[in-house]
Amino acid sequence: MILQKGFADEYLENYKNDKIQMGLGIGLPTPDYHLSYKQGEFTIINGLDNVGKTVWILWYFLCLSVKHNLTWVIWSGENKSEQLVRQLIQFRSGKRLKDLELKDIYRYRAEIDQWFSFVDNKNLYKSSDLLKIFKQSGCSGALIDPYTGLDREFTHAANYDFLNETRHFVNSEGISVFVNTHPNTEASRRIYPLEHDLAGYQMPPIRSQSEGGQPFANRPDNFLTIHRLVGHPEYQYQTFVYVRKVKDTETGGTPNGNDDPLVFEFNSGLGFTSNGQNPLTNTIKDSQTFDNLEINHNFDEAPF
Repeated sequence: MILQKGFADEYLENYKNDKIQMGLGIGLPTPDYHLSYKQGEFTIINGLDNVGKTVWILWYFLCLSVKHNLTWVIWSGENKSEQLVRQLIQFRSGKRLKDLELKDIYRYRAEIDQWFSFVDNKNLYKSSDLLKIFKQSGCSGALIDPYTGLDREFTHAANYDFLNETRHFVNSEGISVFVNTHPNTEASRRIYPLEHDLAGYQMPPIRSQSEGGQPFANRPDNFLTIHRLVGHPEYQYQTFVYVRKVKDTETGGTPNGNDDPLVFEFNSGLGFTSNGQNPLTNTIKDSQTFDNLEINHNFDEAPF
């Protein structure tokens, strides 16, 4: 179907009058300069195993939810959903679960339930199955974690089918999709050279080193790499985020340098900080009021 003449007029007028909607941030100046959430975009994430990709992206989603009331559907084939809920509660409360009163645990859980839904990972799903669930949920955004956990064929053509299918989905439905991917074997062997300050530690993978190769860099709107120097005496609890690609920089976001990643401190599992700032800190106190939330649990029953 050919678009009617004049279809771009509204956009052109909005652009001239500075009315184009900008992307959303989490309230931290440096990360917000590089990371900008935009509705209906496709984002690929890569990173080596055990660097905390899922944990960091859930924290980022929670920050967006608290600030902008976004909702998410999470399919995580390698993590127990109950554990992810526990982590979200700890991020939101700023306390370890064992240090919370039982009534507060369920109140925080009710708040998390407003923003997060989880797909049962006891079953195998094709990408089309998950996209259908995302659409039916009416969520703002969704996470496929990881791509290699899907019920799929392991061919170049199948990879492109997935990328094209997901590209079409975000364009047509306006739901943002994030996909965690594993890097290839080559990436796991790359270490910093002897003359480098980090000699011997694994280097972060580049875009083309995602399993599936360069197509995973070509098709999305955004590409992130999440990295951690596991075992390093000083940096092992710092998460490095490399913004590798931002297709639309005019509405916010821009890649950072290979030697200048965004740095997030793990903060003992209570929510990441950047330059000593936690975007959830100023809202934690306010979240003690739960008058408008529906609590769907008997406090006498404690599965924790």
